[in-house]
Amino acid sequence: MNETPLQDQLQADHPARVCFGCGADNAHGLQIKSRFQDGVLVCRFTPKEEHTAFPGILNGGIIATLLDCHGIWTAVDHYNRRHGLLETDAGTMFVTKKMTVEYHKPTPLQRELLIEGRVLEEGTSSMQVRVELKDGGQTTASAEIIAVRVKGRD
Repeated sequence: MNETPLQDQLQADHPARVCFGCGADNAHGLQIKSRFQDGVLVCRFTPKEEHTAFPGILNGGIIATLLDCHGIWTAVDHYNRRHGLLETDAGTMFVTKKMTVEYHKPTPLQRELLIEGRVLEEGTSSMQVRVELKDGGQTTASAEIIAVRVKGRD
């Protein structure tokens, strides 16, 4: 496992560095950190009190953002590994075409959550990705994402 998160490997001028969900340069964002581990892209995230929907429960919009950003990073990492581009500095970018979120049960605040992403299917310019948000091994939310590669970045 590479200890440096994918988001921290981007060049200083990369547009994704300001993203609310995953941008390393967005001081007010979630700043998720995704790493490849045992064949899966993983992220550990501890929601804060300001991410509240109801007392002790994580906001659904924040959940969707976590799933969306980690899903896109899952597509980027898969594409880079498949094409021998092991660093995100290669410029590969994907965007979300479609995302379907399912909320299975309330997600708690202020404890570490696990997000796992896997590519289910790869097309010529898009990927179908499944992402799961877990609390103590139980899935609290999941998403199916169609990620489309942005041409001209790689």
